[in-house]
Amino acid sequence: MPARTAARILDGEARGALQRARSYLPEQLIDAVEKSGLRGRGGAGYPLADKLRAVRRNADGRQPYVVANGYDADPGSPLARTLLARNAATALRGIAIAAHAVDAKEAFVYLHPGATEARAAVERAIADHQDELGIAIEVALGPGGFMGGEESALLAVLESRRAMARQRPPYPASQGLNLRPTLVSSIETLAWLPLVVEEQVRASTKLVSVTGAVSHPGVYEVALGTSLGDIVSEAGGTTAKLKGLHVGGPTGGILNATRSDTRFDFDDLRVAGTHMGSAQVRAIPVGTCIVNEAAKLFAYLARESCAICVPCRVGTKRVQGILEGMYSGLGRDSDLPWLDELGDHMERFSLCGFGITAPSILRTTMREFPDDYRIHIQDMRCPEGSCTPVRSRRYETMAQP
Repeated sequence: MPARTAARILDGEARGALQRARSYLPEQLIDAVEKSGLRGRGGAGYPLADKLRAVRRNADGRQPYVVANGYDADPGSPLARTLLARNAATALRGIAIAAHAVDAKEAFVYLHPGATEARAAVERAIADHQDELGIAIEVALGPGGFMGGEESALLAVLESRRAMARQRPPYPASQGLNLRPTLVSSIETLAWLPLVVEEQVRASTKLVSVTGAVSHPGVYEVALGTSLGDIVSEAGGTTAKLKGLHVGGPTGGILNATRSDTRFDFDDLRVAGTHMGSAQVRAIPVGTCIVNEAAKLFAYLARESCAICVPCRVGTKRVQGILEGMYSGLGRDSDLPWLDELGDHMERFSLCGFGITAPSILRTTMREFPDDYRIHIQDMRCPEGSCTPVRSRRYETMAQP
C-alpha cells in the first residue's frame, strides 16, 4: 500500500480511540494489536503484542509502568521529535492505550535534553488532554549522548543512575523501572495504537530520516517495503552520483548504491546485512572512501560507548585504530581477518544492541566495497584520493592473526 493512501501517524488523530480501547478487555486489546502486525519501530522490530502480554504476565500484583522512548539517540534521525512536534496528542493517546493494556497507572515520555520543541508539544498536550488520558504522564529527560536512549540505560537514568546498559535477562517486561514490570517502547510504536484501535488498520508505514547527498533531507513517512531507491527519490533525488547507502544510523551497515532495490523492511534489511536501527538512510556520493567512513563511524561509537562491557569498550577502539592505520598507509593483509574476529567478538559478547549491531559496518563495507580495502592495503593509497593519514604507527594489540 503506498504511504500516501495508508494510515499515517504524522497526520492521524483517532480522537475516539482511547474511549474505544477502554471498552475492550486488556486481552481483547492486545489481540487487536497483534492482528495489526505492529512491530517495534525503535529498530529491533519486536512484536508489540508480545511485549504487552509479557508485562501483564509478569505483573503479579505489582503496578507496571509504561516508558515511551522518544530520545532520538541518533542526531541525524530526529523521528520522535518530528512526530511529537506534529502530533503529540495522538502519541499520548497511544501511551494511555498501552497503559490500559498492561494495567499501568504511571507513564513516562523520555526525551533528549535538546528536544525543546518536542518537550513543549508534549507538555501542552498533557495539559490539554489530561482528563481524557486518565493516567499520570511525566516528561523525563535523558543525559544526552547516544547511549542515553538504550532500553536498559534509560531505565537507569529514570532511577537517577548513570546511563549504562545492563545484562539481560531479566528484561524490562519482568524487572524494569524500580524492579517492576515495565513496557519500554518507542514513541513511534505507541503512536500507532490509536489508529490500530479506531481505524482497525495494519501498521504499514515507518518514519525514516533521509540525509546525505539528497535534494531535500528530512523526515518522511514511507510504506514498509519501499525500496531504498524510492526513499531517496522521496527526498527529491540525489545531488550527486551515489557510491553507497548507509542504512540504520551509526551502527548500521553501508550498502553499495547498486543495492538501491533493497526493501526498507525489518527482515529484508537484516538479510542485506544491516538493520532498521534509527531508520536513517544516508546517501553517500562517489568520491567517498568507505574505509575512512567506517573509521569515522567507529570513532563515534568509541566515544559514545557507555564503557560497561569490554567487547564494546575495547572493540570499538581497536576497530577504529586498525581502520585509521589502514587509511594512513599502515595496513596489512592480516588486518581483514582481525577485523572479522573483532566483529564476531563484539556481536557475541556485548551487553546491548549498541555493540551487537556495530559489526554490521565491517561486514557490509568489507563485502560491498572490497576494492577500497584492497587498494589501501596493497597499494598503500586511497582509492578516492581523499584520505589524509592520521597515524604514524600501527595500532597493535597483544594478539593478531
